[in-house]
Amino acid sequence: MKWASDEARVRGAALRIIYAGANEPRQVPAWFTDQGPDQTATDAGRLPASQAVLDDAVGLVATRHPSLMVHGDDLAGPAALELIDASRSAELLVVGARGKGALKGMLLGSISEECIRYAWCPVVVVHSMTDDPAPRAAGGRIVVGIDGSAGSDRALRWALSEARIVDASVEAVFAWQYPPIGAMVVGPTEGYETAAHEVIESASSLAEKWEPAVPFQATARFDTAASALLQASNGADLLVVGARGAGSFRDLLLGSVAHQCARSSKGALVVVRPTLQGVDSDVPDRVGSNNGGRR
Repeated sequence: MKWASDEARVRGAALRIIYAGANEPRQVPAWFTDQGPDQTATDAGRLPASQAVLDDAVGLVATRHPSLMVHGDDLAGPAALELIDASRSAELLVVGARGKGALKGMLLGSISEECIRYAWCPVVVVHSMTDDPAPRAAGGRIVVGIDGSAGSDRALRWALSEARIVDASVEAVFAWQYPPIGAMVVGPTEGYETAAHEVIESASSLAEKWEPAVPFQATARFDTAASALLQASNGADLLVVGARGAGSFRDLLLGSVAHQCARSSKGALVVVRPTLQGVDSDVPDRVGSNNGGRR
């Protein structure tokens, strides 16, 4: 919520806070008095626990950013469905990284995972923070994963636009490896360094075209994609990835790179979804993509 309110402030956007689902919240504000399981919104003088949570959240945001337009909605539908529906008219959907499942230490949580699979806008996954984050300041750093695909270009464009808004720099990272010995390889095994150079040059050209005023650098790392991105994003304000990259596992929900980053990133991760139409006409597949078997 604090990350979302900071982002809404720098964007000049309104913030909508949603509580969804039929279950009562596990944690309620200290000032809330439990009035029993039969309380309803229509009971005179009684406040549902879910509405108390919303009111408290709105109050905290108003204290943090007094000029920010913020309101809360208490919705009865399943949380993931309500959030995905709300994303149709949103610039960003911000969710927490952990759900209520028993494997919370290993998984994102069903709500977060559903949102990053199906939302209609970019999704920000914010991991739990022990310290109260200070409002974001200018001069930050954004790391974005690139691989030459259309999804990668969408992520790059979003990262550059965000950097312009928050006065940050962008570091684009391309990770590559030789095929493992004994694995099935389709196509030539040589020329990987050349391909990496082409991806870097393509990203640099796009950055100069889209946001020439944003400080930008692109690097190639010999490593797995998730490992390279997580290391590069250490200390960064944001890690940005595309919802679908150029990996060979076409039908995975997010692709292994985005999924691993969403689970393991210590800071805020942005998963850039395709547009409402599912196609970005001005962001074609570029160097490194192969529409026949990679995505």
